[in-house]
Amino acid sequence: MYEAFEQEAAQSNKARLLISAAVSAGKGTIETAYHIPQMSKYMDLINVMTCDLRGSWEGFTGEDSPLFAGPNDHGDYIYFNVDYAMNYWKNNGAPAEKLMVGFVAYAQTFTLTNPSDHGLDAPTSSPGTAGPYTQEAGSLAYFEVCGFLKGATEVWNAPREVPYAYKGNQWIGYDNPKSFTIKADWLLKNNFGGAMVWAIALDDFTGTFCGQGKYPLMNAIKSALGGAPKQKGLAPGGGSSSGSGCCADKSNGLYANPKSKNTFYNCANGETYEETCQTGLVFDTCCLCCNWS
Repeated sequence: MYEAFEQEAAQSNKARLLISAAVSAGKGTIETAYHIPQMSKYMDLINVMTCDLRGSWEGFTGEDSPLFAGPNDHGDYIYFNVDYAMNYWKNNGAPAEKLMVGFVAYAQTFTLTNPSDHGLDAPTSSPGTAGPYTQEAGSLAYFEVCGFLKGATEVWNAPREVPYAYKGNQWIGYDNPKSFTIKADWLLKNNFGGAMVWAIALDDFTGTFCGQGKYPLMNAIKSALGGAPKQKGLAPGGGSSSGSGCCADKSNGLYANPKSKNTFYNCANGETYEETCQTGLVFDTCCLCCNWS
């Protein structure tokens, strides 16, 4: 595939198509399913699915995507956290800059066996009640999580750097803008390549559920990973610094170019970077991304 993509790029005089894969975060699966050094030679992006690390199938409560192991984790459970999974890939031959950290925009939910026993590792009898929109027992989109939190007890799990909440016999382990920011900061400190999210549509994309504006989770990542873009990986279609000064009075972020739908401005610390979407795409102010026209 890599060679075919290289040939196509040479013939079309366009950038080579990227090769990426979504891979497991589970140590046992990684050991048996992947030859990490070999596959890393040909992959541009390795998206590690650091999600569903706990769930109702286990019969006890736990967060979906904890950053670190907790003091009560034992046996194989010490491996089921973002920090261990990402470093396992890196330490076994995957370049850090190719590794994308998985972020989850949904909760794993549980029905407690005894509502008065509502801590971590509390016994559960079944998946949590389905949400009003996603309608799937055992999970809630982040915008549904915000509805659940009304009247719920929220707990911050400091060792694992993620929250959980309970109400009646329902218990949820989830991420929020605070935990996303902490994970993004950790990502930068460990020099990983970036973030991938499952899934944007599960964030509060209308801004009407959580009172945190549109796309609060996406914006938490964007803010934490912000700063002057590097020329090496500017934008899907490339970009350049501009002396127009249109970002002089703007906060960091992406802004539409009123003169061109195909380009946009990336403002970083007062500097203006004009970036270009791939052919056929235009800058969409709803998602602050390049989208189909």
